[in-house]
Amino acid sequence: MNSVIYLIGLIVVVLAVLSFLGFH
Repeated sequence: MNSVIYLIGLIVVVLAVLSFLGFH
C-alpha cells in the first residue's frame, strides 16, 4: 500500500510542477 500511496503522491507532484510551468 505504501508504494501505491508514494506513486499517487509522485503523480500529484508531477502534475503540480507541470501546471506551475504551464502558468509560467
